[in-house]
Amino acid sequence: MPTKRQHYVPRVYMKAWETTVENSKEPDKKFNCVYVFNNSTVGEGANKNSVLWKPHLYTINFSYSYICKSCPKVKNEFVNMIFDLLRTGFQQPVYGKLGYSIIKTKKSIAKHFFEIDKWNFYYDDGNLARKSAIKNQIEGLNCYILEDSFDDYLEKNWENISNSFVESVHSGTPVGIGKSERIIPVDVANNILTAFFIMLCRNPMFDAMGVYTKIKNNILYPVFTSMCQSKENEMPSDEEIEEGKGYADELMTGIWYSELYKMFFKKTGGFYHNTVNAALSGCQMILFEAYDGAGAFITSDNPAFEHVSVVEAKNSNGMFFPISPKYLVFIAKGTDGINVVDHRFANAETIRYFNRIIAQHKNEIIISVSKQLNNLL
Repeated sequence: MPTKRQHYVPRVYMKAWETTVENSKEPDKKFNCVYVFNNSTVGEGANKNSVLWKPHLYTINFSYSYICKSCPKVKNEFVNMIFDLLRTGFQQPVYGKLGYSIIKTKKSIAKHFFEIDKWNFYYDDGNLARKSAIKNQIEGLNCYILEDSFDDYLEKNWENISNSFVESVHSGTPVGIGKSERIIPVDVANNILTAFFIMLCRNPMFDAMGVYTKIKNNILYPVFTSMCQSKENEMPSDEEIEEGKGYADELMTGIWYSELYKMFFKKTGGFYHNTVNAALSGCQMILFEAYDGAGAFITSDNPAFEHVSVVEAKNSNGMFFPISPKYLVFIAKGTDGINVVDHRFANAETIRYFNRIIAQHKNEIIISVSKQLNNLL
């Protein structure tokens, strides 16, 4: 399978951090890219197309087809691909057979989809076809419905979502004389909040506020390790532990795919819809705008995150979303309505304070418009 780059931080989002950069490999050449920090305080210029991606991150391989029971559009994609493969992918058209059932139409493929391991295959002339060769072809099928959905929502709409939010706050109606809160259109507020949670969920390190890690470490790892253990009453070997963890990780990936599917194709249920609805009814936002010359907000490979700390003097518990070097959205509990947005300006000290929090929540990589990270923290 050729490598397919799938950006878990959208390139259109990183575009806001593009600037004139330089790279240690070509120090005399200037180009328009972003500065990337990977365990370093000195940035390297990099094209936004080359960073913050993983191969086939959102590709649903046929080995994950068990999620089709709760993801009917994924099943429909696979049914269509299997039909095309059987009818046009070989020298002669092929059909399946299960007991007395002939599997030649999309309807029959869908009916017997979860029994595909039991199918036998025949050419239309009645001769038996090689089951292993056809099964290998089917198992190599990939569904890109999640990647396409991300692209349709964020890659195509992000600039309009973020620009509309900033413009609406700037032009919003003050709630009172001398007040910094602004009333903006509800749909504009909903769109930026929705984008935050989509960015949160699309991250490969997404952990559903810690719930997934607890399930994996406390339940799945022990269960799958014991299933891979060859001898009772002995400690599992390192190889058996890794094998068990591999099965658990694959299961968690399938659960993640199901969550992403619910996000795009269902109106209720799952982490995304539950948290968005809770945020819409119980949260408010602050738009921090950097003073001119005061510095710039950074971002990272984890650009949308929840920050919880009980030891800080400042109350910064909430959700952080840097949307450009100049603007940062802070989301926290509130009662005035999601479309009542506080507009505040950030001086150099505030920018560095928020940047330290952003850096704290990175996984590996920081993105900035400045080559020197120490100037921003």
